[in-house]
Amino acid sequence: MKKIILAAFLLLVLLVSTAVADELSLGEVNSFLNNSAKLGEGSKANQVAVIPFNHIDGPKDEDLFYAFVPFKYVARNYIKYQVTFISCTCRSADVNLWSTAYVELTLPSSGKIEDAEIRTLSFDLDSTEHYLGGFWGDSNPPPTAQEATYENVKAEQIPVYVGKTYADLMNASTVDDIPEIDAKTGATVSANNILRILQALYAYHATDSFFDGDPTSATLRAVFEDKKASESTTAAVAVALDNVALPYPVDTSKTYKANKDDTEEKFCEPGNFGPTCSAINSGNLMQYLGRTDVMYIDLRDYADYAKKHIRNFECIPYFALIFNADANTDPSLPQLYGGTVEEPVPVYEESDEILEALFPKNKTIFLMCQSGGRVNNLMKLLNARGWDMTKIYNIGGMAQYAGPEYRSIVTDSPEILVEATYSFEGLTRIQK
Repeated sequence: MKKIILAAFLLLVLLVSTAVADELSLGEVNSFLNNSAKLGEGSKANQVAVIPFNHIDGPKDEDLFYAFVPFKYVARNYIKYQVTFISCTCRSADVNLWSTAYVELTLPSSGKIEDAEIRTLSFDLDSTEHYLGGFWGDSNPPPTAQEATYENVKAEQIPVYVGKTYADLMNASTVDDIPEIDAKTGATVSANNILRILQALYAYHATDSFFDGDPTSATLRAVFEDKKASESTTAAVAVALDNVALPYPVDTSKTYKANKDDTEEKFCEPGNFGPTCSAINSGNLMQYLGRTDVMYIDLRDYADYAKKHIRNFECIPYFALIFNADANTDPSLPQLYGGTVEEPVPVYEESDEILEALFPKNKTIFLMCQSGGRVNNLMKLLNARGWDMTKIYNIGGMAQYAGPEYRSIVTDSPEILVEATYSFEGLTRIQK
């Protein structure tokens, strides 16, 4: 199953990244997937598909996302599906595993999609209990859940859906129309997206030839078939962006005042790590987001990060963990380096090893903080410790990303309250 999912994903990325100008529909993408390999009826594997769904990011907040159908099998009066999707986008990619639901949708005698109902819904065994058809790719308990584990979801939420028809669910909202789900699961994003993925799967179910002649199915097919694969396809955008050359980190065509009292400005020179001289800033960052070859890091502390941040930036607190001028002389301070940022003094024997784990030398890194000052200092420190500074960018501070073009990717409602205590354990402090 994993090989089929991966093949479908890679083919989708290839198609979209090389033919965005052609604006392939999902129908055309799916046709290619099932005709370019031994997939589909009469072959060694069942047909696969890419389907759009409205991913719930938070209360009343949704955006277009994509899921994969790696298995479809038509039985006598129902169809078996596996559908693989990201249930929660609030975590970093290293732990954001894809969930797989095993679903059976009926083929009603009326031939109408609105009468089709959910026969089986499972994130583990199929209806025969002989095969492992699903996978709960979420944490247990899910994020923000109120004492709700996967076992609660399985026992209390999933049965709510079984027996529900297209007519019951296609216009339903977990917030407004199925309140018992929120109450039983702690209003988790992961639980709410089960509804959204079922709605999307019903729309795909309507494309089966069984529903030929049904006006409602015809409408759903038109919407599904015309959905342009080039729209909001995050993976494809990332692949395309990876092929765009990054500028040199310092824009030497810019000018700046070396001191605030200077009357004349001078041209930015290589080695100037300040945000004013950076080649990437709030004016052009959107061109470089979503790349798979870049690490995006926010150097503010966790409390400020939780209040407002650009999505998918990792938080590594600079002042709390990396540098304090007195850290090498004051044993009560936990930071990795003391001294000055131009001549940093390692506090621990493992300081350089940890610094490289946090900011890998073989990666291109975009750094931000509140105004760009912390980034400037870290870049001086990295330069002093031997980093290749042609791969490190000061993209400025959160205060500079208030424009309307960033509204869709900035989280500015506090999601959690943070009271952090910073420390390192098991390190060997260098004695002075």
